[in-house]
Amino acid sequence: MLRKYIPNSILRQVFFILIALALFILVFYNLVAFIPGFLGAFCLYVLLIHPLRWMMYRWKMNKALSVILLMLGSILVIITPLYFLINMLTDRVSDALNSKDEIQSKIELGLNQIHNEFGIDVLKEINLGDVSSMIVKIVQQILNTSINSILQIAIAYLILYFMLMNYRKMENWFYNNIPLKTENLVILNKDLRDLVISNAVGVPLVALLQSIVAYIGYLIFGLDGAFSWFILTIFGAMIPVVGAAIIYIPACIYLLASGETTNAYLLFAYSMIIVGLSDNIFRFWTQKVMADVHPLITIFGVIIGVNIFGFIGIIFGPILLSLTFWMFRIYKLEFSNQPVENSPLTKEKL
Repeated sequence: MLRKYIPNSILRQVFFILIALALFILVFYNLVAFIPGFLGAFCLYVLLIHPLRWMMYRWKMNKALSVILLMLGSILVIITPLYFLINMLTDRVSDALNSKDEIQSKIELGLNQIHNEFGIDVLKEINLGDVSSMIVKIVQQILNTSINSILQIAIAYLILYFMLMNYRKMENWFYNNIPLKTENLVILNKDLRDLVISNAVGVPLVALLQSIVAYIGYLIFGLDGAFSWFILTIFGAMIPVVGAAIIYIPACIYLLASGETTNAYLLFAYSMIIVGLSDNIFRFWTQKVMADVHPLITIFGVIIGVNIFGFIGIIFGPILLSLTFWMFRIYKLEFSNQPVENSPLTKEKL
């Protein structure tokens, strides 16, 4: 009777894969806190690699000097607004905590006016004290996340420096060692770039443009502390489904409570029509020039990202979820002869 044994070559491969997986899990477990930094470095690399090549080959600049200039320029774009944002939010949170009762009474006054004029009793359905506490906690969480983001940005730039300085070796390693066909690696490279630009640039850009439109309304209709509301609107506009409404509706109630009844209603109409319409226009524009990521991927990606990474997960979450779906596409490309024309990461063009 012949006995069949597993060939030693297969056993060695399985043994090697198991050891590699165990080491990967060990490293991942101990570096999980730095994942936002790694993702940030990757996003910045995607955005800066083409300007770096342009500076080196078109302008004949030194590589080290080009890398340093690009990093300093991106730091000014990212760190400077974050610094002023932290200072402003710190002051606003402190003021809100000191005058919490006064703010709550003004909101109650505004909601009572809505009840008297339209018969909508919001106070009957919710506990305003709990809502006020929740809002303060959310703002504090955003503030804490912003402070933590400084550490993650420092890690990202440390990694980014070595990525940019050794980009040729890194790209050669990528094409030589990732066990995929070369044509699929090219597709991977393009898809990743489109995803990063769409999420890391497109989402904040749409939020900023929409918030500028809202800020114009805040100024026109005399909202007190319009710039602070503008900053909060940027954060709110990046949240799927509810969007900027999570900020401009309380702003309208605040105006109503301050006795500015006409301005409150006008601001509400302006926000619902102009700000809401601007969101669709800006998103349509960015979808034309960037990857058209499906809205469900954005919504659930934000939920996953916030749970894993905190507030910064608004950007990284959709990228992570998109990559998960992308793995199924690359599997089909790698092991099937059937062409895959439409990526599951993007909406089908009809």
